[in-house]
Amino acid sequence: MGLFDRAGLPRADFDRLTQALGRRVRVLAWARGADGPVAGLADRLAIGEPAGWRFVGWHEIAAGGWDAETAMLRWRLDDGSEQHVLLEGPGSLPELFRERVDASIVVREKVELHRGRTATIVARRRLDGTPSPLLWTVIRQGGSFDADQSAHADGELARLQAEYDIS
Repeated sequence: MGLFDRAGLPRADFDRLTQALGRRVRVLAWARGADGPVAGLADRLAIGEPAGWRFVGWHEIAAGGWDAETAMLRWRLDDGSEQHVLLEGPGSLPELFRERVDASIVVREKVELHRGRTATIVARRRLDGTPSPLLWTVIRQGGSFDADQSAHADGELARLQAEYDIS
């Protein structure tokens, strides 16, 4: 294991991260967070906290990015929950964040629905090498949908799944 596996992450933090994952890791970028290091790995974001490491798979992140004014890296998960971490000197972590989230997206299609509503259908793949089906999500813009809008979005989801899912 060399220096390039750590991307400059201090050895003690790297060793704790490796132990938490139970496998060899390669840190692509990292920054000092308010509670500990924040490391970007190929398959996930690793957030060091006093109680240990917290992990978020890139494929779980619906949206997010870097806010330089507040020094916050923010994201919203597919379930709608929002998370953030304060970074002290972000380095290249914000760019890696964007690149890895984008790398998990296989399909992104905006669908026009009735009465001016839209939905975005997204299919993501896991970046950890685990063979798994695509993870599909319908992101509703403009609030809740009525029955016709939901049926239209569901129909488009089924169409895209049939087109892209390979058994």
